[in-house]
Amino acid sequence: MSGSRAPAQERWLLWLALAFLAVFSLLPAAYLALQMGLALLGPTRQAVLATLMSPDAWRASQHTLEVGLGGATLALIYGLVFALFVSLTPARPRQWLVFAFVVQALLPPQVVALAWTQLWLPLKNTLIAQGWDSWQAISNPLQSREGIILLLGIHYAPLVFLTVRAGLLNLSPEVIEAARVCGASPRSILRRVILPLVLPALVAGGALAFVSCIGNFGIPAFLGIPGDYLVLPTLIYRELSGFGPAAIPSALVLSALVAVLAALGMGVQRVFLRCGSSEVIATRLKVPPFHLGRWQTPVAMGLTLWVSLLLLAPLLALLAKSVSPGLGIALTWANLSLEHYSYVLLHNDATLRAFVNSVSLSVGSALVLAVVSLFLAYQMAYRRNVLLRRLMPWIEVPYVIPGVVLAIAMILLYLKPLPLLGWSFYNTLWIIFFAYLARFLTIQLRPVLSGFMQMPREMLEAAEVFGGSFVSRMWHIVVPLILPSVTAGALLVMLLSLNELTVSALLWATGTETLGVLVFGLEQGGESAAASAVGILSIVITLLCMLLASRLGRRLPEGVLPWRA
Repeated sequence: MSGSRAPAQERWLLWLALAFLAVFSLLPAAYLALQMGLALLGPTRQAVLATLMSPDAWRASQHTLEVGLGGATLALIYGLVFALFVSLTPARPRQWLVFAFVVQALLPPQVVALAWTQLWLPLKNTLIAQGWDSWQAISNPLQSREGIILLLGIHYAPLVFLTVRAGLLNLSPEVIEAARVCGASPRSILRRVILPLVLPALVAGGALAFVSCIGNFGIPAFLGIPGDYLVLPTLIYRELSGFGPAAIPSALVLSALVAVLAALGMGVQRVFLRCGSSEVIATRLKVPPFHLGRWQTPVAMGLTLWVSLLLLAPLLALLAKSVSPGLGIALTWANLSLEHYSYVLLHNDATLRAFVNSVSLSVGSALVLAVVSLFLAYQMAYRRNVLLRRLMPWIEVPYVIPGVVLAIAMILLYLKPLPLLGWSFYNTLWIIFFAYLARFLTIQLRPVLSGFMQMPREMLEAAEVFGGSFVSRMWHIVVPLILPSVTAGALLVMLLSLNELTVSALLWATGTETLGVLVFGLEQGGESAAASAVGILSIVITLLCMLLASRLGRRLPEGVLPWRA
């Protein structure tokens, strides 16, 4: 039944879905490529080449590669070690270890960078008070290349962890048992059996971390701009914020450089993921095959302390800054102040606008994408629509390309008024909304698609045989069964879009500020305490979204929520 031609009442919805994909998933990337081609072949060719050969572009490209390769290498090592311990040994407390490790990738990067910078001053003052006077002349070491690499590595190690852990859990227990029967030691099994099998997943995770590192804006902006260490995204931001639309040709060239670097990373990821698909089997590794003996408990305690320290120490420093009484006044229990929260929530118009804008954008994106993904998943999983299945890689493009590239594409698309209509979305909230729809569609679609895969097809087929209309089938069968997956996807979209900065930083204008832009602007304006207060509020909202999603966890397909991996 499902292979037959779709009823007429579904066809117009299919055309609407295809139009949605064409406008939000295909058009930005295609238009960006077209504009780049015209710039290279047209009269602006010399200007394009001059921008490419400029010292600023070379220096920013070099810095981008440095932090990309450095951050990815650190994420690779850190994520691999953690995945091996959590997946192959009876690690305790496993739930907290996974949550504390993975949540670092879900916190807003700009808030993470702000939190880590707030950790430096109390540490420095403590050392000076202990007689280390030489530390007075030392500036914050995080505001350097090494600091950016360190935070990027910590922030994106969960990407490697999730990829490698999925590969480890899919290892065949019989392979490990066969090696044991042949007398292989645990170290030999790890080196000669397990690591070669998960190598494709490891390289794919490293490539994903590399792409994420070169596209990150929040951490290099907070740590690199004060020290004039610019990477390509921050250089593009500086050009656009300094020269406005006049800098778009230069931004287009620089964004093309970022896109090329990202394409190289994604190419490596796809090759190794394809290689890895033949090395794993469906049988999951239920019981950890190794035990570290007398070292098991000390190592587990050490790792628990380590991930807890990395997560909580900067957040506590951020909290302390947000309740500090004022600049230069030591914080005590007696002088805790909520003045900064009062300022950002009640007395700052830009803050109130940013909260309203971010909540509106995140809720609106989640609702629209929930409806669109429900129908797309229905067509892909139940109708087995070949065209939509082939378009799946293109749906992922706006999410995997660096946000700065997507932002430039949206500017090029919507800078001029639309033909015939005469409407211009540039400098409005709509352009950010459209960018969010493009970027987060795959985040919403994947859990819904997983939910459809687990739903019995016979229920829909029986309803269709007995004449149930499309609306009736969706309302009485699909929605009740798929609702947890749809809700989880919507919460993930809200979680990511609420604190988004990379895209918003290039698209916002006065009156369309978002929370990410607000934190960045307050910090750049010297209002660190107010920025910390907004950062704490952002983290609270993020954790509430995660809590709501976790409440749905028992009814969700396995692997939908990354912190429950």
